[in-house]
Amino acid sequence: MTSTPLYLRTGLAELSRDYDAFIIDLWGVMHDGVTAFPDAVACLRELKKANKAVAILSNAPRRAASVAERNADLGIPADLADLVWSSGEATWRHLDARPDRWYQELGRRCFHLGPERDRGMRVGLDYDFVEEIADAEFFLDTGILDSNHDLAHYQDMLGAALARGLPMVCANPDLEVIRGGRRELCAGAVAQAYADLGGEVRYHGKPDPLIY
Repeated sequence: MTSTPLYLRTGLAELSRDYDAFIIDLWGVMHDGVTAFPDAVACLRELKKANKAVAILSNAPRRAASVAERNADLGIPADLADLVWSSGEATWRHLDARPDRWYQELGRRCFHLGPERDRGMRVGLDYDFVEEIADAEFFLDTGILDSNHDLAHYQDMLGAALARGLPMVCANPDLEVIRGGRRELCAGAVAQAYADLGGEVRYHGKPDPLIY
């Protein structure tokens, strides 16, 4: 058996000469949910000076414009990225266009699980957003309602959705995130729990190749 040497890089400076474009993750790379990392912002500035194309790709379950606005609030200037894209944007566009049979068969009545900050995902979509699982034809999962919740808080909800055979659209496959040093469950943890029960889940975002 032959071994393949592993080369560890100390930063993007070593790679910048060899590539014309970079896809940069957001949470945990550019910021921690509370503030931007100064060295990461400085890196984007250097890439821009070198005329490299930069796309920021996030599993945030929100529209891309909303993510870009939040980045600016955290200290990541909008002009440092040529493109900001998110799993939420991909989800919204699939819900809007219904590009395949799976989406075309979802129905109109949607139960949305997610915090208040994700309500922008509903804007512009031609669906009826219902307050009860019993009234829904499908389930949109953008995350937990409260950062203090664990999965046990949602077991009854998932059981009721499973009993109705509701398909779930997950707008963030991540299982958890570190927000300001504290672990917090993401939409992907709820989706995984639903899939483990036997529920049908459609994911958008990394690591699905389509997001790239």
